Amino acid sequence: MLPTEPAGNAIPNEAATPWQDAARLLSVLDGAGLGVWSWDLQRGVVHWSLGTSRLFGLTEPRGEISQADYLKLIFEQDRSRIDAFIRSARKGNEPRFSFRHRVLWVDGSVRWLEIDGQQKAGSTDQSMLVGIVRDITDQHIQAQALEDSQERLELALASAELGNWEWHIPSDKLYASARASELQGIVEGPFDGSFREFFRSVAAKDRQAMRDAYSDLLAGRRKTYQTVYQAEHADGTIRHLESTAKLYRDEHDAPLRMAGIIIDVTERVLREQHLAASEAKFSALFQGSPDPISLSRIRDGKFIGINPSFSAVFGWESSDIVGRSAPEIRFWRDENQRLELYQQLTRDQRLENAEAQFRTKADQYITCVVSSRFIRIDRRLCIVTTFRDITKRQRAEAALKVSEAKFATAFHSSPDAIIISERSTGRFIEVNDGFYRLSGYRPEEAIGRTSAELGIWSVTQRNEILELLERDGRVTNWEMIGQDRYGRPMNIEVSVEPIELNDTECLLLSARDISQLKAAHAQIHHLAYHDPLTNLPNRALLMDRLTQQAALHKRHNLRGALLFLDLDHFKHINDSLGHPVGDGVLKMITARLEASIRQEDTVARLGGDEFVVLLTGLTGKRSDVTRQVRQVAEKLRTLLAEPMVFEGNRLQVTPSIGIALMPDHGDTPADLLKRADIALYRAKDAGRNAIQLFRATMQEAASARLQLENELRLALQRNEFELYLQPQVDARSGVVVGAEVLLRWHHPEHGARSPAQFINVLEESGLIIEVGGWVIKEACRIGALLLANDLVRPDDFSLCVNISPRQFRQNEFVERVVEALKTTGLPHQMIKLEITEGIVIQNLDDTIAKMRRLRRHGVSFAMDDFGTGYSSLTYLKRLPVDLLKIDQSFVRDALDDGNDAEIIRAIVAMARSLRLEVIAEGVEQQAQLELLQLQGCHLYQGYLFSRPLPFAEFSELLATNLTA
Repeated sequence: MLPTEPAGNAIPNEAATPWQDAARLLSVLDGAGLGVWSWDLQRGVVHWSLGTSRLFGLTEPRGEISQADYLKLIFEQDRSRIDAFIRSARKGNEPRFSFRHRVLWVDGSVRWLEIDGQQKAGSTDQSMLVGIVRDITDQHIQAQALEDSQERLELALASAELGNWEWHIPSDKLYASARASELQGIVEGPFDGSFREFFRSVAAKDRQAMRDAYSDLLAGRRKTYQTVYQAEHADGTIRHLESTAKLYRDEHDAPLRMAGIIIDVTERVLREQHLAASEAKFSALFQGSPDPISLSRIRDGKFIGINPSFSAVFGWESSDIVGRSAPEIRFWRDENQRLELYQQLTRDQRLENAEAQFRTKADQYITCVVSSRFIRIDRRLCIVTTFRDITKRQRAEAALKVSEAKFATAFHSSPDAIIISERSTGRFIEVNDGFYRLSGYRPEEAIGRTSAELGIWSVTQRNEILELLERDGRVTNWEMIGQDRYGRPMNIEVSVEPIELNDTECLLLSARDISQLKAAHAQIHHLAYHDPLTNLPNRALLMDRLTQQAALHKRHNLRGALLFLDLDHFKHINDSLGHPVGDGVLKMITARLEASIRQEDTVARLGGDEFVVLLTGLTGKRSDVTRQVRQVAEKLRTLLAEPMVFEGNRLQVTPSIGIALMPDHGDTPADLLKRADIALYRAKDAGRNAIQLFRATMQEAASARLQLENELRLALQRNEFELYLQPQVDARSGVVVGAEVLLRWHHPEHGARSPAQFINVLEESGLIIEVGGWVIKEACRIGALLLANDLVRPDDFSLCVNISPRQFRQNEFVERVVEALKTTGLPHQMIKLEITEGIVIQNLDDTIAKMRRLRRHGVSFAMDDFGTGYSSLTYLKRLPVDLLKIDQSFVRDALDDGNDAEIIRAIVAMARSLRLEVIAEGVEQQAQLELLQLQGCHLYQGYLFSRPLPFAEFSELLATNLTA
């Protein structure tokens, strides 16, 4: 109800103006959307008009409201601010004021109101305030939208990295901004020079297009100059740029100047270039998706494609459905739903996980959730729809509803302890059998008592649960300590939910004994940081300790050392005696290492036969620390090399050790470990059973090797490899009967590189597999060319190709050789594969099996470097070898060393007894050849006849040999 006007203010004159009539004035204000109010500060009461009530969203008019009720009408986030203002106003601090706040209407909408007020005019009573209320929601929304738009505009302007330029045509002078110069790759900062100088970086193929665009602009065939071109920077970087400009003419209509902008469109160009690839990827994704997908046209609704999953789920093949619409095949169970979902798709431009039923070709119905998008295919608007069969899920949900009715059964049969207790007193109202298994108390013993009375957990822990409930509303997986009725301690995990039963606040608590789980977690944590075989710290724990020690040493100015140990030829133990013996050796090594270091030091196993010893807390000058560390390393080397006996086998394992000092050789764990590893690598190169301290030159050598490996990876792609051929000659006739294929590398900068520099790198890096495959294919191609040019005959000429152990171990090695022969059409008997003892000893059975398979295809074998290994005589009689190659080390010294001559005689005699051919390598002197012939070896290769030759020169040599 509105307050009544004082009698003294009444104006009985019926001719009074409308503005002197309060009711009319309020009506006018209400019609204008304004509310009127008065505020009695002493009474804390607000009177307001009917229009004010409506502005506050009240459905029933109220003429009077308290300050407390007024605050309740205000949006919750605004209340504290308005409450502070009210307190200030009541102190008389606000004679005139204006503020804004939100109100929440009954329909859920939020409105913004602006309240203006002041002390009542003409009144000496400062406790009465009056004012008006207006709805400013629309103005607020517009202001917010304007602010958002301004932010987006400022962001767009800030992110648009444009360069601008201006060309004065008569003088050919061009000015460009710093950004334009940067994009063009000319100079740093703004450019001021000739037009040609600015555009000199433009790719030659794009310059004509730029001239044509300018000619069109001059001729009036276009109004704006626009072109895309490539600019090549001095560092080789290529940028795709788009230049847009406008031409300005003078008063005689002659070209005067051009002004334009440059923008980097490299990403856009590359994106367009990848578009074709993206389309192929889309097709692959479409065909390979596990969910059914269909494509249909908007124009007539006909399917234009389905994927295999669609056929698998719905039974329709592509020929059944493509060219037909969904209504034609009665695909949707509810046609009206299809139309509704299409309208939703059109309205929202997307459809997400809508549920519908579809008919299969077998006339069965399945439920799917469908998602659809509009896409363009061949410039036609289409719909792509993805289906997901949820029939099984719906059945599961139905089963879940049934299971909810069985809550009571589940409560009592749960393996976890479940307790319902009063929140205020903690008295147990209900417990299940799981509680008995947890605590030992039966339900009849527990109901009506509290956890404190039973002694299963303390009052303090229950209070902590209540505090967590007050703060978070629930408790999930909280760990506490408890005990059963017999006093046995337990780790318990509890979850608590507040519930209400019969108007009583209760707690639903589930608890489980996680003592074993905690123990298992501790064990898992231990295993995560320790080696399972030796129980030593593993790499993760070592890196953590290294990090801690590095910081500690830096703070206290101490030193440390990292010793990287690798057991020499440990693989031979596993291969010959088995892994159980190898594991026993590793445990013995671990025991020796742990017994030999201080308690503050660390021994870790990185895996395999690699160990690390971390020495910490070393003091003194670097020379003293180095000497001390070397002494420890030598002590470990001597100790580990002591013989040990396992299962009757007397074994001796020697270590190679690499050392890195801390912090001299690195501050980070990764650097220290890497440099200790580099030193270890050098120790192995030095003959193993050695100790090496890291030096900077080692890092340089490692970097050089890495660079060489990277260059070798590129060499094959750039066709830098070439095959040379060294003739193999029958000394009796002087006829070339074959050639050994030798790999050569022509580096683009350093020229020809010696095989000694890169063959080992190819082998160690694994690149030999790819390069070796290329060698086989290229050798077959060369052999086919020699045959086609009538330079050789297939029955009396062969090409010897060296095979590396790693290449031979590949499962597909036989197939790759046969495929190379098949592709080139080379007669199989013209290829002879040279194997070494390194191939034989690794896996004899696999070696023999592969050799026999290739022999069945006509490929023959030679044993390379025969006599230099320890296993040749053992395995030779089992190997299907056709030729023995006498190593050049025997040939080189045969004239001066009687032992070498005798070895040659023995090899020739053995080959003759085994009916094998024999050829000598490295024959450089006539006397060497004569000696070989006296021993019965007539086939040879070496510089005496010819050095290795490229293909062209080798072909000329064959042609000469044929005519001789």
